[in-house]
Formats: sequence, C-alpha cells, structure tokens
Amino acid sequence: MALMKKKGIRKVEIPSGSMADIAFLLLIFFMVATTIDTDKGIGLILPPEGDSPIEIAKKNITTIVIDPMGNVLIDNKEVDIKRIKGISESLLLGNPKMIFSVKAHPRCRYDKYVAVLDQLKQANATRISIAE
Repeated sequence: MALMKKKGIRKVEIPSGSMADIAFLLLIFFMVATTIDTDKGIGLILPPEGDSPIEIAKKNITTIVIDPMGNVLIDNKEVDIKRIKGISESLLLGNPKMIFSVKAHPRCRYDKYVAVLDQLKQANATRISIAE
C-alpha cells in the first residue's frame, strides 16, 4: 500500500508588495487629472496707492449703511435689499456720476453685504466706494 499524501489546502494571498506603488500612482493621476475650481471673488478695481484724496460734491454721493441686524439704509431711509437695484438705477439716471458709498457694520452678516454689492452691480453702478 502506497502512502498517500494528503493534499493540503493552499492559502491564497494577494501580493501586497506593490500596493504602495499603485496607491501612489493613483494619487498622482487624480492630482493631475482633477481641475481645481477657484473662486473669482468680487471684481473691484482699486485706485493706485499714493493718490491724494479727491474732493467730491455731496450731491454725487449716496450712502448705503448695513447695520448689525442686516437692515439696509440708503441716505438714512430703510429699504429692502431687493429694492436697491431699482433705487440705484433711478439715482444713476438722474446723476450718471453718482458714487455709492457702502458702509457695513463689523458684525453684519457677510451675505447681506455681498447682496448689496450684487444689487449695485446689477444696476450697472460702476462707482462703488467701500467705506469703513
């Protein structure tokens, strides 16, 4: 009688020696292939540094104030943010040299501030002053 060898169950292993290389190559591939979305921000043209202040007539300035609660005042009259576009368009029709001075309280919400600037941009206001 011949001795019979038992066939043992082979353990199957996945070679993990090159896993680090594959992970590294995948990382590089996705870094190169991915586009990064950059924020455009608020497009404002700032005056050059060192210019002396220019004296502007009071009739050419409209003051817009944003209080801490998010209320908007145009020349000390409270208005809704959605009405700023119409008001500023009518002011620009009467005076094309109108400058809108936007003053925001330090504790006002940023989205209110951006909404006011958006309304002015929609009204084609090109002269916007951001005051402290």
